[in-house]
Amino acid sequence: MTNNSQLKKSIVSSQLPKGWKVKKLGEVCEVIVGQSPESRYYNINSEGLPFYQGEKEFIYKYIGEPTKWTTKITKIAQKDDILMSVRAPVGPVNFATEKICIGRGLAAIRCKNSVDKDFIFNFLKNYEEEIIGNAGAVFNSINKKQIENIEVPIPPLSEQKRIVSLLDRAFEAIDQAKAHAEINLKNAKELFDSYLNRIFEEGGGDWVEKKLKEISKINYGYTEKASLEKIGPKFLRITDIQNNNVDWDSVPYCHCSEKDLSKYKLEFGDIVFARTGATTGKSFLIKEVPNAVFASYLIRLKIKEKDKFEPNFVSYFFQTKMYWDIISSGISGSAQGGFNATKLGELIFNFPKLLEDQKRIVQELDALQTETKKLEAIYQKKIVDLEELKKSVLQKAFRGEL
Repeated sequence: MTNNSQLKKSIVSSQLPKGWKVKKLGEVCEVIVGQSPESRYYNINSEGLPFYQGEKEFIYKYIGEPTKWTTKITKIAQKDDILMSVRAPVGPVNFATEKICIGRGLAAIRCKNSVDKDFIFNFLKNYEEEIIGNAGAVFNSINKKQIENIEVPIPPLSEQKRIVSLLDRAFEAIDQAKAHAEINLKNAKELFDSYLNRIFEEGGGDWVEKKLKEISKINYGYTEKASLEKIGPKFLRITDIQNNNVDWDSVPYCHCSEKDLSKYKLEFGDIVFARTGATTGKSFLIKEVPNAVFASYLIRLKIKEKDKFEPNFVSYFFQTKMYWDIISSGISGSAQGGFNATKLGELIFNFPKLLEDQKRIVQELDALQTETKKLEAIYQKKIVDLEELKKSVLQKAFRGEL
């Protein structure tokens, strides 16, 4: 907990238009801090009032459907009260959509007649980062007095309503543009996936089928502890594979005998797989050839006859829907799930018999993937730019520049 002096004393511009006044939130709103009932009063049968403990159910503006109710009522928020998360994360806000009971992770901010609730909501939304701390400090919680001491620029009520109306129209247009960009982003991703899946589903007259164990050697990784000492080979783990990439500089080392090194050393064209946990089935093609071995929670597929198989073509197979459907249906074992080397070896792999055809398909897929990634980058940037535009509009609103 921090004292009031640690919070930013003012998050309001000193250059406010004529008629605007700076007031503390407690002057224009009532603040009700939450209090959690004993858990024995909770239920999931809609008995009593909906109960919210924190920002778990927060969406962009209106709180989501309740998942818990309580028959013991402690602190109440009314419909249209602004709910603020007061325990980490501190600052996010949503509107209550009905009468609810609030726990200690929330506070309700009830606007008085002198202020427009949407005006106050947008102010809190805009200055969320400034509200949570001072000079980069992040607090685990904020108390009632600290919320009441938040300074707010208050124009006349008619001006508040005008600003809210302008913000609503601007946000509607921005959200529509963002929705279109998100659809285009989704379509760009699906374009490549659709083409990739069609290639492997349709095959061709000169394609043949084999089990993966017939064309490769499959084995589990090395059992050893990772070390930061720069002694021995690099030690590749599941967590080192991020976004289909490995930052080899950050990969730790491990102690490894010459005998074990010869057995587990990674080579160009090897494909490693996560065999357990949330990333089960995720694969990575080794293109760089550092002095490295792979950890026991990975499975390696080593192609036996590299003069007959293009590693990149084999790797593309492990990105198809066909492969992921098999992985999903075949996961078994512990609570985290898993996919073992035996099951991997039994997978049917469909491929062109001629190496030249495999390479041609890889070139086509590489070219299409490059173009779709360009499109994805364009739409991703547009989405980011639209979010920045929304922030810019909000900042202008509370400087009196709309």
